[in-house]
Amino acid sequence: MYLSHYNLVEKPFQITTDPRFLWLGEKHQEALAMLKYGVLDSRGFLLLTGDVGTGKTTLINALLRDLDSNTIVATVVDPNLERLEFFNFLATAFEIEDKFARKVDFLVSFTQFLNNTYANQKEVLLIIDEAQKLSTELLEEIRLLSNIERENTKLLNIFFVGQNEFKKTLMKNECRALRQRIAIIHQIYPLTESETTKYIKYRLKVAGAEKEIFTKKAIREIYAFSCGYPRLINIICDHALLTGYVRGLKTISPAIINECAQELVIPGETGQKDIKGHTTGKQVKKPLRRVALYACLLPVIAFCVYLVDALRHSNDIQYHANHPSQEFSSPEGLNSNQAGGIQAQGQQPSMSRPLIPPKERVGGDTDMVITKQDTTHTARTNLLNDHEQPLLPGDLNLIIHFDYNTNELSAKAYDILNRFAVVVVENSDIEIIVRGYTDTLGSYRYNKKLSELRANTVKSYMVAKGISPMRIQAIGIGEENPLKPNTSVTGRRANRRVEIEVGPGNNIK
Repeated sequence: MYLSHYNLVEKPFQITTDPRFLWLGEKHQEALAMLKYGVLDSRGFLLLTGDVGTGKTTLINALLRDLDSNTIVATVVDPNLERLEFFNFLATAFEIEDKFARKVDFLVSFTQFLNNTYANQKEVLLIIDEAQKLSTELLEEIRLLSNIERENTKLLNIFFVGQNEFKKTLMKNECRALRQRIAIIHQIYPLTESETTKYIKYRLKVAGAEKEIFTKKAIREIYAFSCGYPRLINIICDHALLTGYVRGLKTISPAIINECAQELVIPGETGQKDIKGHTTGKQVKKPLRRVALYACLLPVIAFCVYLVDALRHSNDIQYHANHPSQEFSSPEGLNSNQAGGIQAQGQQPSMSRPLIPPKERVGGDTDMVITKQDTTHTARTNLLNDHEQPLLPGDLNLIIHFDYNTNELSAKAYDILNRFAVVVVENSDIEIIVRGYTDTLGSYRYNKKLSELRANTVKSYMVAKGISPMRIQAIGIGEENPLKPNTSVTGRRANRRVEIEVGPGNNIK
């Protein structure tokens, strides 16, 4: 109706999911990276939660778009089912032709399906949307399905996608066995005001807009109404465009947004805050005494900030006095906060396979090596010293070694990545390539996947430390490009590694 009025080719704020209009902020990019990692690493259970309208379904659709034909996916959109209804739905979704009246018959057919899929080198993914509707009885049945394994490999990946209240269900005593099996947990939060602005402008651009339609103040009111929930952003923006069309306006002002916000409130809510905290009706000015109170508090706040800054500066000086020549080294182990944070992200998977040579299980080389064509003591110190201006040359690589048949990071590796992440987070122009490698023990296919797991373990940990996943490219090389011959224990240890390379020409300031 209003497309020609605004010179648009299609509606920019439709509620239905369209991949062309997909805009992912940094939080959503991180969530998508975690979802991909869960599939790649065959982690079993993954939990994705968020409030209504935060974009959970959009993320799932983005994941499905990016998966290749080697992943067979079934999605349950309404899990409020009885046990046999659920089993028969899975059978239909995975194209198992039989219908089942008994649980045992389904388990036989489903186990055969999973084993055949594994033999054909394919992954199986079950996505359960609206997981908060699941009963505790059906949750237990789903947990038991995950027991179908082969050679210590999960044959079925299960993603729970639900609203925040689903976490309360998992905390029940009868669900504790399932809760302990969830390897990755991720919470989606609404957009910030800055992200809301980018979201609106992106969708308008895709729809063909050639100039700004919403003023900055109007977007501020949109954020006040929606609190950053994409679904509410779409609703009020579409309503505002229609209102502007009816009135012959080419630009949407804050007054239009406020009017639309009032019209979207359910009768009976007038003069009260709606569910997202936007005040309907005319805005009332703050009492003068509140303003005066804030004015009195400002000097107190400024003085506190001054004291904190002075204390931090004093600590830095004392640290330099006590550690005049400290280099980049790692502690004997992680503290409890580090360990807890890593476990919550699910970043310590361990793969295993038979016939591990006993002599290579012990004493794995887990130190980090810095390689550079012209490496000096000064360059190493400047790289990751927390108390100097670091400079990371473009030809400098970090190498992290792994023990045999694992993608677990050592304590030293965690310390290295923590320091490295601090530098990268502060320099947004840096791009990183993470390459995973293995030795030649085992099959080529297995080594290829293990190298991918190693690379993605490092990437996921750096993402968890605040680095955007869009800045990190993870590649599994496998057993190719060895540093040393694989004919000796020492050589194989050197080749079990991940190399972190800074993108050419992107120097740290």
